[in-house]
Amino acid sequence: MYTVMIIDDNDTELLVAKKALERQYRIIDLNSSKAALQRLIKSTIMPDFILLDVAMPGVNGFDFIMRLKANEKTKGIPVLFISGDKENTTEMEAYRLGAVDFIRKPIIPDLLRKRMELQADVLEYKTQMSQYNTQLQQAASYQARNAMNLEYFIIGIITDLISQKDPYTGKHCVCVSKYMEILLKEMLLSGVNYGIDPNDFELILLSSRLHDMGKIGVPDAVLSKVGKYTPEEFALMKSHTTMAADAIQKYAYLLPNNKFLYYTFQMAKYHHERVDGNGYPERLAGANIPILARILAVADVYDGLVAERSYKKAKTHEEAYNIITQGAGVQFDPQVVAAFQRVHMDMRDATLSIEAQIQRNLEMSAQVMNRQR
Repeated sequence: MYTVMIIDDNDTELLVAKKALERQYRIIDLNSSKAALQRLIKSTIMPDFILLDVAMPGVNGFDFIMRLKANEKTKGIPVLFISGDKENTTEMEAYRLGAVDFIRKPIIPDLLRKRMELQADVLEYKTQMSQYNTQLQQAASYQARNAMNLEYFIIGIITDLISQKDPYTGKHCVCVSKYMEILLKEMLLSGVNYGIDPNDFELILLSSRLHDMGKIGVPDAVLSKVGKYTPEEFALMKSHTTMAADAIQKYAYLLPNNKFLYYTFQMAKYHHERVDGNGYPERLAGANIPILARILAVADVYDGLVAERSYKKAKTHEEAYNIITQGAGVQFDPQVVAAFQRVHMDMRDATLSIEAQIQRNLEMSAQVMNRQR
């Protein structure tokens, strides 16, 4: 049952309106607009409708509705005016101020009930639509969370498989994603971002973890080889870019226009391209290389330089800094290198924190395995 607050300084008209509506509605009847305002300010429960006289002493109906609309707590209450004024300008002013209806005096009970019934139907419809929209938003939020969890699931499985095949590559994917985060954030903040959508920041970082997923298809003997590759072995190693891209393209029809796949494809296929056109697999040059691949290329090479491998010693941060700086305009996008130069100390510090995090993850995994036994 809806609640109607009736405000009229004419006790006769107030009683007529109350008697007309009291069977269908809870009624709050007041003959003072000031008293009504005080009650609304103090109350935590608002009426569903206000039936309001125009001509009242002190605070008239027009002043009253303006105060209602200015208050966050009361601005949404539908107001129906009642008035003995026959002028159309009065009715027009009522609607201009936000009234939902204008009923002329003397009050005809059957007509008042019908007009209130129409407003009750409108309110019921709005309530149902609000509930429906809330349900839609909740469903969309649930599906979005599920989609994100699925992406984490896919990334987790693939990175685990890569780690089983080659522990160096598994760790490399984690490190590169962290360096990518630092570089991408700097570029977004600087405004030199080539149209990257900041809302996709987290999704891009997730996708970057799969940039070397194609190495699952590289023979173990090549992947773990110590020493220089033969031309044939190098060709097999380079094929990890196209193997990843081909696998994504093969199944992309299942998720058309999916940004996660789009970003993963770009970074997996093109992160070994060079701005001078001497990279692989397609020898793209300059701006023809997708921007995310150009950013990832710096993160990828930085980790390749500062990380220790079975076939090489780690370079110092200073050595890596000089190599990447010298590669601007040759191997790397100059704007990305400029961003790297601004945040290179953050990347150096991140190297230490990644090592510590990986060690903690290993210890936690060992504890879980021991409990399961």
